[in-house]
Amino acid sequence: MRRIAAALACAILAAAGAPPVQAQSPAPPPAFSALAVQRLPDGSEQVGRIMKSANNMRIELQGANGQSSIQIMRGADGVAFLIDPQSRTFALINDPSVARAVSGATDPCPPPAQMQANAMTCTRIGEGEVSGITTQSWELTAPGIEGAMRIEWDAGRKRALSQTWPDGTTMVMTFQAMQEMEGRQVEYWSTSLQVPGQPAAIGGWWFDPALLVVVREQSPDGLTRALREIRIGEIDPALFFPPQGFTQVQAQAAPGGQ
Repeated sequence: MRRIAAALACAILAAAGAPPVQAQSPAPPPAFSALAVQRLPDGSEQVGRIMKSANNMRIELQGANGQSSIQIMRGADGVAFLIDPQSRTFALINDPSVARAVSGATDPCPPPAQMQANAMTCTRIGEGEVSGITTQSWELTAPGIEGAMRIEWDAGRKRALSQTWPDGTTMVMTFQAMQEMEGRQVEYWSTSLQVPGQPAAIGGWWFDPALLVVVREQSPDGLTRALREIRIGEIDPALFFPPQGFTQVQAQAAPGGQ
């Protein structure tokens, strides 16, 4: 399931610099589809298609060998389908973390199973502010690590805007401007990862406040992920289920060994 969540993550410029809107309780974002493009530092690209409607998401991937695969996540049901069009088979995975993968986390804490297995604690300790946004302040601790990680969490964007590790390493996001991308108004944030004694690593993050989705990410190492050809509109509900006539197989038999 972690690979599915990571695929989502893969899955991911001109107006004046007005401040970002304070996070509120927005109406559900509209359904949309888009190309998801990951560009590696060497210039090669990996392309897929993403469709999202309410708590459902579909990702269509094309492998370098020409083989295709489809991942479907139904957040409200806590299930995922891994579909192999070549063999006309699908695997069903029951996992509560599907909802988190589709709709984002409600807090910065690791999944409960991970917390319990590693005896970690995650505690909300108050409120803070980053780039004019009121944040939730959290502390995360783990056995064997002296001190706590401090996190400033933006519940609206479902993102940590600031993190401070016990060793002094910091990650801070700073709002820069509203920009136009793919014909849409998006927030542009810079990201700065500062390890003590080393130069800051600078990246970028572009967030669509209407779709509540990241439309572009740029890592300091040159890796970029972006959504292109964004289309707003209803999506056939049947696309969030395995196709008729496909045979269910055990999860370990899913394409790519996922």
